[in-house]
Amino acid sequence: MPADVCHETTDNAGETLGGAVVASVLAVTAAACSSGSGAAAPAAEKSYAVGVTSYFLSHFTPGKSIGSNLDYALFTPLTSVDTATGKAVNAMAESIESADNTTWTIKLKPGWTFHNGEEVTAQSFADSWNATAYGPNAFTNNYMFAAFKGYADLNPADGKPSKKTLSGIEVADRSTLKVTLTKPLSLLPYVLAQTTFAPMPKAAFSDLDGFDRKPIGNGPYRLEGDGLAAGATKVVLRKFEGYKGQPGNAARIEAKSYQDEAAAYRDLQAGNVDVTLVTGNNLTNAATQFKDRLVRVPFPAVVYLGFPLWDKRFSDLRVRQAFSQAVDRDTIVKSLLRGFGQPAKGLAGPNIPGGGDADCAACSFDPARAKALLAEAGGWKGPLTLWTYQDPLNTVLLEAVGNQLRANLGIETVTTQAQPVDQLYPNLTAKKIDGPVLLYMGAGYPHLYALADQLFTKGSGTNVTGYDDPKFAALRDRAASAGQDEAFGLTREATRTALDGLPLSPLFQPVGGLAHSTRVSGVRPEFLGGAVLAAVKVG
Repeated sequence: MPADVCHETTDNAGETLGGAVVASVLAVTAAACSSGSGAAAPAAEKSYAVGVTSYFLSHFTPGKSIGSNLDYALFTPLTSVDTATGKAVNAMAESIESADNTTWTIKLKPGWTFHNGEEVTAQSFADSWNATAYGPNAFTNNYMFAAFKGYADLNPADGKPSKKTLSGIEVADRSTLKVTLTKPLSLLPYVLAQTTFAPMPKAAFSDLDGFDRKPIGNGPYRLEGDGLAAGATKVVLRKFEGYKGQPGNAARIEAKSYQDEAAAYRDLQAGNVDVTLVTGNNLTNAATQFKDRLVRVPFPAVVYLGFPLWDKRFSDLRVRQAFSQAVDRDTIVKSLLRGFGQPAKGLAGPNIPGGGDADCAACSFDPARAKALLAEAGGWKGPLTLWTYQDPLNTVLLEAVGNQLRANLGIETVTTQAQPVDQLYPNLTAKKIDGPVLLYMGAGYPHLYALADQLFTKGSGTNVTGYDDPKFAALRDRAASAGQDEAFGLTREATRTALDGLPLSPLFQPVGGLAHSTRVSGVRPEFLGGAVLAAVKVG
């Protein structure tokens, strides 16, 4: 191990935290060094370090955190999603049952404790959920409780809330929760797999800000030291010996910041890092240098071209179909992404439960058909502007799409515009964008329903096309009311209905990679793409 690994935490203490939200940066390195000596710690202390962006270290409270792999190391929710079957399975829950998918009974497994020794009870979950749902707390994940009965009372349009607890949450006994929703949702077990729905101990509520900096969780790892102290650029996780689930493999994990993904990858190449999530331009190099030590990571997301349905030029379905079939997805993935992507044949790839179907008939590349469809619709007159949010890769992708539309549809003047995310989305909502927009959308939770609901439901903050189809809405509602197995089929049918109307054209499902050294094994991605921290083995 290079000697400078032993003092890199002091050398890099002044580094500025940074990084994009779209692709998380994960790195793992050997960090077990004796004080000032440069010698390796005893073999019994299997330790590694993980690099993260500042976004990962912004909050640890379940109601504020982003559901990163650090959050899942510190907290265990009621359920998790089995990557092999795509089914929601119990984690802290003993059982989750409902006769009508509206009223649910949740029983907890016995014997679980928080890192401070306090028993995890039904009240622990109720207190955590109520704190997040209570509007004045201004927790980031507040909106995730909108389906719970009583949410409106805690989040009135005007004035102060009339209540502080959700009427849809009842603590029946120490190990039993009763949950009532505003309408049926058979996919609640999938929703509950997010760390937003993790429990919080009594100590959290005497100092919510302090808890956010140094949380007390119920996961396989506990936070050691001062946590998110002012100016901190790292945190240390220690294996929780009292954990009742699958224990972590490493005794200690150091989570440190990298300014960007490229810096983490350079440390991997230098031998100072054992694992890092690689995306973008570094993937080509990683595929060559690390070969069989690069684990492909299919992200639960889609990159798509959205059509502004308020723009009369796109009111004719044939125009939208022409644009969709004029784009050569295979060439974009092979040439620009170097194979790290899946050309879209539908909305979601097979890594998302319910995904993998070829439900987009207009996603095939057929330039002759595209030109004919455009002609049938009256042709195209005037210039075309394509939009996206500011991102280097997006700019390249948008230029490629523009060139293909120019060549395959005969549109002479095609220009591109990029705006900051916090400017572009409000402009889309206000219907101020006058052309197709290239965007990335990740599933809010592990199911096709989440992606379809986000993109096609009227009123959704991420429905940027203005799509509104009663048939889709009816199928979506049926899927939410049906049993979990039936919900898969109904969600696929709803998705096909939406894509037949083509408010947006899926281009590709993005893919990254977890590159790792020979020092570690067991490297595998969690749902959002980061390495499962508890699974990594050292030596």
